[in-house]
Amino acid sequence: MDLNNVEISPVILWGELVRVYELIKKAQTKNILDNKLTIPQFNVLQILAFKGSIPLKNISNLLYVTGANITCIINNLEKEKLVKRVPSKTDRRVVLAEITPEGQELINKVYPIYVKNIEGSISDLSTIERNKLIKILGRSEERRVGKECRSRWSPY
Repeated sequence: MDLNNVEISPVILWGELVRVYELIKKAQTKNILDNKLTIPQFNVLQILAFKGSIPLKNISNLLYVTGANITCIINNLEKEKLVKRVPSKTDRRVVLAEITPEGQELINKVYPIYVKNIEGSISDLSTIERNKLIKILGRSEERRVGKECRSRWSPY
């Protein structure tokens, strides 16, 4: 059936997005939990591994969570010696999070499996379809939060 000219309700579209997200998340969760991380902890390590040391506030903005939530995540990652807090050299009010060698080693172990799972989950989409989807979802995000968070995941 050709859906190009069929109007899909926003509720049905949302349901499809959530369903696909949950299927992909289920595959990812096992890998992450097997390595003694929560999804939010993995997300923080992933950001730090690719972006380097950044302010806690920036991590909060990238993940769309509160400062209190990031503080808790960073506290738990610090206990495991996967990240450390570092004072900013340019602004005494700012605290940066930095991945430790142990944290980098763990993300180096978990990330390739994460990538493989993602690739397997979307391998049936062509490059053109992936690019279109990124643009469509990006427009929706921009309307809600502005362009400053638009490049959250790519390229770190």
